[in-house]
Amino acid sequence: MMNEKIRVWTYFKHNTKDFARHWGAYFLLISVTNLVVGLAIIPLLTFGAQQVLRLGKVPYVTLTNLGQIVTTKPVTALWLLLIGLLLLLFVYWQFAFLLLGIQNIHRQTRLSFRQLARVTLRKTRRLTPTTIVILIAYFVLVFPFSSIVFKTSLLAKLTIPDFIIDYIFGHWYLTVLIIVLYLLGTWLAIRLLPLLPALILNDQPPRATVVRSWRATRGQAWRTLWAVLLIVIPVLMLSILLVAGLYAFQTYLDQQWQQWALLGATINLGFLQVAMLLITVFFTVMLYQLATSQAETFHLIGNQDRIVQAPKQRRTLLFRISAFALILVIISGTSLFYHDYLTGALTTQPLTISHRGVDDGNGVQNTIPALLATAKEKPDYVEMDLHETKDHQFVVMHDENLKALTGKDATPHQLTLAEITQLTARENGHAAKVASFDQYLAAAEKVNQKLLVEIKTTSQDSPQMMDRFIKRYAQRLLVDRDQVHSLDYRVVKTLRQRVPKLKTFFILPYTLVFPETPASGYTLETTTLSSTVTDQAHAHHQAIYAWTVNDPDDMQKMTFMDADGIITDQLGTLKATLREMNDHPTYADQLLDYLNGYSTEDNSPF
Repeated sequence: MMNEKIRVWTYFKHNTKDFARHWGAYFLLISVTNLVVGLAIIPLLTFGAQQVLRLGKVPYVTLTNLGQIVTTKPVTALWLLLIGLLLLLFVYWQFAFLLLGIQNIHRQTRLSFRQLARVTLRKTRRLTPTTIVILIAYFVLVFPFSSIVFKTSLLAKLTIPDFIIDYIFGHWYLTVLIIVLYLLGTWLAIRLLPLLPALILNDQPPRATVVRSWRATRGQAWRTLWAVLLIVIPVLMLSILLVAGLYAFQTYLDQQWQQWALLGATINLGFLQVAMLLITVFFTVMLYQLATSQAETFHLIGNQDRIVQAPKQRRTLLFRISAFALILVIISGTSLFYHDYLTGALTTQPLTISHRGVDDGNGVQNTIPALLATAKEKPDYVEMDLHETKDHQFVVMHDENLKALTGKDATPHQLTLAEITQLTARENGHAAKVASFDQYLAAAEKVNQKLLVEIKTTSQDSPQMMDRFIKRYAQRLLVDRDQVHSLDYRVVKTLRQRVPKLKTFFILPYTLVFPETPASGYTLETTTLSSTVTDQAHAHHQAIYAWTVNDPDDMQKMTFMDADGIITDQLGTLKATLREMNDHPTYADQLLDYLNGYSTEDNSPF
């Protein structure tokens, strides 16, 4: 085991020296590839999907209507499937191009970008349906770890929404299951690390490659894990030291050289951006080389060491000059962005919205005592939920079954409003009567608290439910300047048609393509929310509310993404976070805020 660690350490030092010698070429390869993906491929695929939806007269695509699209719009579904397959093809091309490019630089075969592209395209001839299935299975199996090992913005939206994660960790047996699956996925990722380069570089059939990879890596997981940790730990430590050093230096400028603090912070942000890019490039190169070397060691691909040629100093120098030029372009091109960020020009004040009318468990959700307690903190809106009852009234309740809060195993449609409002709801050590919407609305009006009303729908709703709601409450909500949102697109469409002055938002738990609906805006789960989405919404004169945001770092991130409202269970934390952001924090603190808010791939100015 000790000899294995020594060999791995020797290999790590060798590849680190290689990176130091050819960092310019690696930086250009990965940066240019990411630029092409971010500025050309992703917009092209997005535009194609939007045109398909427009021609098929499908206003949106999310988790809740995929089945409906397949059954009612099969042609549209087929075109979307083709775009999905094209996405996989681009993912394959990106991995193949980077893999071949890194090997080209490492082995000094001196292929140009054009020649690399041609070789990559030739690899497409081996991309059979079997290979596609294997690639999909590969990413599904190693999902917990694959985004670290083989990161690509093309697959950035293939993430698990936070509300699903919260649901899982709210049930101990699901928590145990997900931990086991995560550990299994991590082990598979380590075990199958050489599979991807073997599929791309090997000339054998894909099934045979998988079988050979599985057999060859038997008993080698610990060695591969040690090699991966040898890359991850130095990268993590370097990142921490970099941020800590810049923070300390900027703190010194803030305190001792205030007249130079803004200029210093602008330069430090540019340096931080470039340094993080270089660290990312190093991390990517080391992992790709590790995967390839593993494939060679296990004889999954031929060892190509024989083709190594002596590096030409002139070529190496040219790559370094080009990399320096690109770095200068990045710094100069983003300096105005950094200046605006540091002076607060990019930060807007989102609306504060209390989720289900509570703040940090100060009462029972969706009850009047919790509403009155939370209203004292003066949120812009209190978000609450309502269901139709058996006698076609409206009760304030989130769940489709009353058992969790009241102990009564029944749905709102099985009881009359009078029966439901006799029940006592218990949560967070508090107890309160279940309220009718009339009671809740009257209580809100009494303390001048605006509401964001979520209309819950089920298959048991009466056909006239929306007619009754509009007749009873539409004008009253308009006078109170309340708003409405719903997961049901029919509700949104009906309200926008019949009460156009009432602001009505469409709730989307997962955003694949920006929707084209008459909604006043969108309530989006934070996992797939990005500055690109908010920019598109604002271009359509629509607003974006982010839900459910309970962590201060995520609150800052949503603010930087220009979200118009933030729905939270932690209203006090949200208000405190926004106050700190508006109280002109030190430039040193803004460096850390930048990492939380703008350091994701989608929000980076580069």
